[in-house]
Amino acid sequence: MGRRKRFDPQDAKEAMKQIFWQQGYEGTSLQDLERVTALPKQSLYREFGDKRGMYLAALSAYEAEEVRAASRILRAHSDPKQAFAALFDAVLRPVEEQDDRRGCFLCNAASDRTTIEPAIDTWVNAAMVRMLATFTAALGDTDKGDQKARALLAGYVGIRVLARSGLPTPDLRMAANRLIESTR
Repeated sequence: MGRRKRFDPQDAKEAMKQIFWQQGYEGTSLQDLERVTALPKQSLYREFGDKRGMYLAALSAYEAEEVRAASRILRAHSDPKQAFAALFDAVLRPVEEQDDRRGCFLCNAASDRTTIEPAIDTWVNAAMVRMLATFTAALGDTDKGDQKARALLAGYVGIRVLARSGLPTPDLRMAANRLIESTR
């Protein structure tokens, strides 16, 4: 019989998610992961495998919480303009009120140097496809829904990356408003 775990893997994933979200894949060391999880490397390796496995676990935790929250916001409105206005408001409010400049962990992963890790690249691409499907569904069955969804996703990713880079919030709001108008 195996030894009982003395830690909650969910707590470890949450801690890893926060540090990877803030520092990226390349910027996070094993020592950082040990520090934020309060776990020795042997426990981390046993539970998650290598650093790539830890990063994928963190990304999965992010998608389970944050991306699904965005999906709930979009589904809560029958009018696409209202749905995307609510989504961009939820994205920009923390930037404006708390100066939360972490951006979107998934967007960060897409632009991070994770392409050197094919498994991460594959996972990020699949997650982006899932986001695109959510955006398409929020637009409804229109002839140009897929094209609009792709443009909105590109704009969404751009806004999240620009928020991380420090673009002033009025500029972010202006870009979001243009994207919201494109839902018509």
